Amino acid sequence: MKFILATALAALTLSGCFPITRIERDRYTITQLDSTIRQNTQNIPGDRDNGVIYPSASSVDIHRQYVQHDSEVTRSYPAFLRLGGIETASFLTSGSSSRGTGNGLFGLYDLLSGKHLTNTKTFGANMYRLLPYEVRLRWLHDAPGWTIGTAGAELFLKQQDTTAELAPGGYLVGVLPLYIRKRFFLRDQIPFVMVQPFLGFGLFPSQYLNVGVTLDVGSYGGFNLRGYAGYVAGSSNLLRNSNRRHIDSADYSTAFPYIGIGISALDFVNKTEELFVEWKNQKHSALEVSVLNLDLVRSLSSNAQQFQSVAPGGATPAITGLIARLASATYPLPFGERRLFVGTSLVNLVALSATETGFGILPIRAGYRFNVLYDELNLEPFAELTYYPQSIVHIGARLSLPMFDFGTVNVVAGYARGAANSDIAFGLDNLGIGTSWSAGYIGIGIGIGDVFHSPAEVMR
Repeated sequence: MKFILATALAALTLSGCFPITRIERDRYTITQLDSTIRQNTQNIPGDRDNGVIYPSASSVDIHRQYVQHDSEVTRSYPAFLRLGGIETASFLTSGSSSRGTGNGLFGLYDLLSGKHLTNTKTFGANMYRLLPYEVRLRWLHDAPGWTIGTAGAELFLKQQDTTAELAPGGYLVGVLPLYIRKRFFLRDQIPFVMVQPFLGFGLFPSQYLNVGVTLDVGSYGGFNLRGYAGYVAGSSNLLRNSNRRHIDSADYSTAFPYIGIGISALDFVNKTEELFVEWKNQKHSALEVSVLNLDLVRSLSSNAQQFQSVAPGGATPAITGLIARLASATYPLPFGERRLFVGTSLVNLVALSATETGFGILPIRAGYRFNVLYDELNLEPFAELTYYPQSIVHIGARLSLPMFDFGTVNVVAGYARGAANSDIAFGLDNLGIGTSWSAGYIGIGIGIGDVFHSPAEVMR
């Protein structure tokens, strides 16, 4: 498992080499020629006889100015057909009826809870993919719809039993696998609907072949839904424990057909013609897209007193917890000024204090954006419902100000009420979490990779 994490980290580092923007430059030489002509006429002093014409003494001064300089016009275009963040899926597959991964719908539900250690048989396999990336495959005389791409890392899990360790033959891991896909659009406007047959293979650390087809619906603010059908087969012999290589006779190969459904976040899809539209003229479907919103908060309930033992002088610390939203997006409702919005996050954590903690998958968020100052400073009252694996009702307000490219500074305040779940992974159940909790809070935070669009830009 440590080797899998190490290879995934290396893949994330290598994936930073993928180009996102294509720059075109037009260079011109500009020549400016300016001519100034000045004519001076002087009358000769003295007496003149009438009827006699005297020539006038005149002079002409011609001044020419010649200036030449270079000029460059720069235009920025997308360089990718797909640029993704996180893609997950859960599969129905053949195999033993007594075992399964147990990570629920989309491969996410139950992922962070101890329930994934039970013998479930609903989902026999899961897939996790980080940083998928695709560009045009310009073959067959530039036939439309062909893409070639890779991913930072991808992992296939099959029939994990009740042990915490991955069993031999139960996983395939790929770093920078190669995929060829063909797009058939059923709808070519956002949200796109397309069928994509694909052929892919990985060489390191597992060697495998993955062939199938997906039905894609998206990309809407970076979120996509996908249906999968395919077959994967390969071996993970390179992941065999080197200290036991001479005695380990376990079979590290696996092969299975699959059908399932998945979701991806921070996953942006372009049509080929959009590669020739400048970034500044691209269409937007979301009011906000964010990689991570992290708020440090102070709980206003008496439960925060448990931190007295670690605070200087026994005082309650200024910060008692945090609120984190990973891979989130909000979408305007199609009426009025489009300031009413709904949205979601891939994972949401509300931890106001050690005993006021809850998390959820794909919560539902609704609110309204008040423009305080030129669509830069915004106030957003909101209500959020987290329904699984814990139930949390969360209301509050957020004041956001962009401070740098792809980032914001936030001031937050609100109230949350949740029902705790003692079956949480990572030992949180040992912290004495009660059956329910409620608390108000105030705090300050930042948005990383947080991009705001005005309602006018979304309506464009």
